[in-house]
Amino acid sequence: MGGKVLEHEAKTIRNEGILLGRKEGREEGIRGTVSVLKELGVPQQTILSQIQKQYNLSLETSKKYL
Repeated sequence: MGGKVLEHEAKTIRNEGILLGRKEGREEGIRGTVSVLKELGVPQQTILSQIQKQYNLSLETSKKYL
């Protein structure tokens, strides 16, 4: 029975790692998008609007990326 518990724990840890990696990748993508738009001179309000739409973010969350 101990082997099954360890196997379950290993799968849980793996899945948590995958989710964390996806979250970090998404955040990196959002930051990259914001950076490029800023370099192109896109107004902040437009950037906010675009990342809200593209990444399905709330206004408060999107403001954290500016």
